[in-house]
Amino acid sequence: MKQIALPFDELNPGRMDDCLIVTPANAIAFAALGNSSQWPGHCALLVGPARSGKTLMARYFAAQGGKVLDDADQISAEELFHQWNAAKNAGEVLLLVSGHAPGEWNIELPDLRSRIGAAQLLEIGEPDDELVEQLLLKFLRDRGTSIGPEALAFVVRRIERSYQAVEELAKQANALALAEGSAITLPLVRRLIAA
Repeated sequence: MKQIALPFDELNPGRMDDCLIVTPANAIAFAALGNSSQWPGHCALLVGPARSGKTLMARYFAAQGGKVLDDADQISAEELFHQWNAAKNAGEVLLLVSGHAPGEWNIELPDLRSRIGAAQLLEIGEPDDELVEQLLLKFLRDRGTSIGPEALAFVVRRIERSYQAVEELAKQANALALAEGSAITLPLVRRLIAA
């Protein structure tokens, strides 16, 4: 696992804690962002579940000089085709970001459908154990709290493998610990997981 500090000082003033945690769940997608000259048609699609770090990766890519279209599946086919051509004519590398695989997009323009089908597909998987652990620690740290090793190990072994579940557990654990005036302990997380 490595944690990569991203250069967002200019993009997000006052936020010094933006970081991307790289584990096998997202390492291939992240590495491909640094190899955009090899993308077919100089375009890639970055897809993954909600809260999986797509926006952080896209911001990192944009900071390196790439062009990003977020929620690309929500852009009209005509506009997307126009943006694609504009990026190509300007010699820019284009990253399309979506929470949905390209097969789920409603693309009626045959030329656009074929271009998207030929683009490099970068997929972020559901979080692995290492990423669950690091995200939970980060989400709790962001809330000014922490979790002990025994409670952390318990959560990592039992939590649903989704980014939203990890973030929700961090919110609930912090709220319950504050309400009860206690630390985030093994008994506390046992109750949350059981619920």
